[in-house]
Amino acid sequence: MSQDGASQFQEVIRQELELSVKKELEKILTTASSHEFEHTKKDLDGFRKLFHRFLQEKGPSVDWGKIQRPPEDSIQPYEKIKARGLAGHSLNMKAN
Repeated sequence: MSQDGASQFQEVIRQELELSVKKELEKILTTASSHEFEHTKKDLDGFRKLFHRFLQEKGPSVDWGKIQRPPEDSIQPYEKIKARGLAGHSLNMKAN
């Protein structure tokens, strides 16, 4: 297959994927209750746009060769974390 043929094939596959995802998201939207509809529609539209962007990107998004293991002491068991008691507290703040 020529380079041009491969590019055309990839474009057709990309378009089919986008159409398939769009149809599935529309099915999901039909399951939303009337009071959740607008919020769900906005979320699903955001996902569709993100998926479109993902399909447009060329090459790896992460250079896995540059990934290194974290230092051994960087991961601590939850029981050893001094501030773990704060996890149950929340802070609510209103910004005007």
